[in-house]
Amino acid sequence: MKKAPVLISSVAGLLAGALLTLLAVYSLLPALERRGGNEEEGGSGITNAELTAAAMDAAGYLKSGDFEALSEAVHPDFGLILSPFATVNLKSNLSFTARQVRDLGENGEKLVWGVLADSGEPISMTASEYMARYVMDRDYTSAPVVSVDYMLRVGNSRENVTDIFPGAHYVDLCYPGTPEADNSDWSILRMVFEEYGGELKLAALIHSEATI
Repeated sequence: MKKAPVLISSVAGLLAGALLTLLAVYSLLPALERRGGNEEEGGSGITNAELTAAAMDAAGYLKSGDFEALSEAVHPDFGLILSPFATVNLKSNLSFTARQVRDLGENGEKLVWGVLADSGEPISMTASEYMARYVMDRDYTSAPVVSVDYMLRVGNSRENVTDIFPGAHYVDLCYPGTPEADNSDWSILRMVFEEYGGELKLAALIHSEATI
């Protein structure tokens, strides 16, 4: 009868130790791996017009190369993720803090932004080269079609933006393709926005286009 309190105390001690271990491991995980987005989805009151205006502002900064202005729009906690393809991969896609975005235009270092799906070759480019190919490959400030939280075109790459950024909003600036190319020359610059302190902050720039 006297052993019962000791047993209960030992079990409680083991459970407490296990809980502390789990908390310690969790705290070491990269913030992006447990991205929560806006938990109050649909209750924010953000309008499509506000999202479209934020996307157009960001596209304007990109077109003019005004990275300082762009950095002020970037999410302060998560930074900015850049994905050359519709499938976002938090482990391989590059992410930049707002301060790093500010200096991105002056960075002449070649970085690996991902791998080509057809050849497996690394996408090794400077920031300027990457922006020209996978961000502003077209003038998206003049995109003929704009959609909010709706995918206008889908290619062979898996579309996982809603899985990676639950509760966030995204704006597609889209060139839908031309009849001469059987509409296979479409491309999209997808901008992901999350709320922070009552403001829309840019969380990701995703490039999507027709692939063979």
